[in-house]
Amino acid sequence: MKCSNCGAPIEEGRLFCMNCGQEVQWVPDYDSFGSFIEQQEKLKKEKEEALRRERLRAAQAAEAARKRKKKKQKRMLIAAGATVVIVAAAIGGVSWISYQRNYNSFDYQMERAKSAYSGGEYQDSYQYAQRASELNSDSDDARLLMAEALEGLDQNDDACKVLENLIADSPDNGEAYGQLIRIYSGQGDTAAIKDLLDSCENDDIRNEYSAYISSAPVFSLPEGSYDSKQTLRIYTKGSGTIYYTTDGSEPTQESTPYPSGGIALEEGTTTVKAVVINEKGIASDVVSNTYSVELARPDPPQIAPSSGDYTTAMDTSIYVIVPDGCTAYYAFDERPTVNSTEYTGPVPMKRGSHVFYAIIQDENGKVSSAATATYNLTEAE
Repeated sequence: MKCSNCGAPIEEGRLFCMNCGQEVQWVPDYDSFGSFIEQQEKLKKEKEEALRRERLRAAQAAEAARKRKKKKQKRMLIAAGATVVIVAAAIGGVSWISYQRNYNSFDYQMERAKSAYSGGEYQDSYQYAQRASELNSDSDDARLLMAEALEGLDQNDDACKVLENLIADSPDNGEAYGQLIRIYSGQGDTAAIKDLLDSCENDDIRNEYSAYISSAPVFSLPEGSYDSKQTLRIYTKGSGTIYYTTDGSEPTQESTPYPSGGIALEEGTTTVKAVVINEKGIASDVVSNTYSVELARPDPPQIAPSSGDYTTAMDTSIYVIVPDGCTAYYAFDERPTVNSTEYTGPVPMKRGSHVFYAIIQDENGKVSSAATATYNLTEAE
């Protein structure tokens, strides 16, 4: 049988066209009217049952289709999510590998440190340079850059420690000396500069920074004892001002400047300490010498005439030979002092027996022992 609506073939027993859904009218042959009625009732029930079953199958088919669609969508979502995860994981894996490679690359860390320093990002520069130093502990450049970054962060004490350690490990690194001297100069720590260059054994570095080195002063007199007053002269091999003390204290820029005429060493013991301070305020080593001046006493003066018996008929004048620069003093019958009568010319003898004493005092104030002559002067007969 064919559908009256679309002409599609219909299977026996179908109540609807499976192509267009048109209801199918089946008209069987009947023997009698009663049978026809019964048959119609039966047919109606069968039709209703078939319709119910058809609707149930349609509903089941629709539900199955819906579930298949939902399952397909879920599979697509899962697949899409898995793709995203895989892609993200791939990207993340590449980034992590790249990060690890850069983190362990000395050249990369140094380039980043230099770039950050140029941009004024001193904290980042320090961290990159520190990592570079960890990767290559023999790299002086990494530690120099660490110190520069710390200096940029105003952490000068930490920068000094980095440079001091670097110089201890690489004593011929002139750049480290220069950077450390610059920091010390900014801090006004001239003593640290002196100590740094004093400990340097590299002549090329010392020559390069010779402006920061003061040569020790040179004394004209060797240390020791002298029997006459001396004049001490002090010289310096380079430029700078000489300061000195004679009271035992350490000379500084506040001490007495060395006079052009030298230092007079008087009688007694004198310790002279001198230092040279150059234009940059760097002090030399302190030179100290001790001088002992003990002036000799002049010899006793000569007296004329010599001891003896004399009469008034003779020349009875007493003469004292006074050396140049000295003064003579005299007395009869007692030892004279510088408070006694000064000898200015011949002294007449006294009648009777008397002892004449004479002393001299030199230009240094030293007094001789007394010279004596005994005279017995009587009247002439």
